[in-house]
Amino acid sequence: MSAAATVRLIWDLAGDALVEAVGIAARRWWLALALALIIVAAMLWLDRPLALWFFALPAQDKVAFAAINEVGRSGWMFAVAGLVLVVAAWRRRADWVVRAAFVMGSVALGGLVVNVVKVVVARARPRLLIADGTYGVHGFDIDAHWNSFPSGHSQAIAAFAAALGLIWPRWRFVFLALAVLPAAARMVMANHFAADVIAGYATGVLVAFALARAMSKRNIGPIKA
Repeated sequence: MSAAATVRLIWDLAGDALVEAVGIAARRWWLALALALIIVAAMLWLDRPLALWFFALPAQDKVAFAAINEVGRSGWMFAVAGLVLVVAAWRRRADWVVRAAFVMGSVALGGLVVNVVKVVVARARPRLLIADGTYGVHGFDIDAHWNSFPSGHSQAIAAFAAALGLIWPRWRFVFLALAVLPAAARMVMANHFAADVIAGYATGVLVAFALARAMSKRNIGPIKA
């Protein structure tokens, strides 16, 4: 496949996956509605006191979470998946090339969605609440202090876990459960509110499943959703 054809395929898959994501949410509207209500309830009644409580915890009680907090960075996920892709291509293992590309695509596409929502919503981060009591949203802002919702780290680790779970379905719930820890660490370390983490995690899982469906419909690779 030529470079131009590969780029076109990636573009088409991204579009298909976003359509699939909307379709999944529409078909499971009751679940999407429940999730939305949980997020709104957290914003109204839980996020502020929980963030202040986590901030007030002694530093020694948060040492482990400080380390776990770094696991949500997507750089190492792309590095690992990229290495697998290169080795698989070198050994002419097309099935593992597709799997590695799927992992990278899940994290990247979910990240794109999250970053667009961050700018549109423009929610103040916990650090502003802690500094001067600022809390809420004001819409359309690229300032890092106002890009709290959703959590990009939570999205990345959830997408990574969901993608691995689709590659190895037997371990799906183990991967997803482990991904909760780095997501929760974002709250403990006052980087995000609970609603941000919930929304980010859900977005990561949804986009990974949607991309798997889009690939399956085009008969690309061994991944099924």
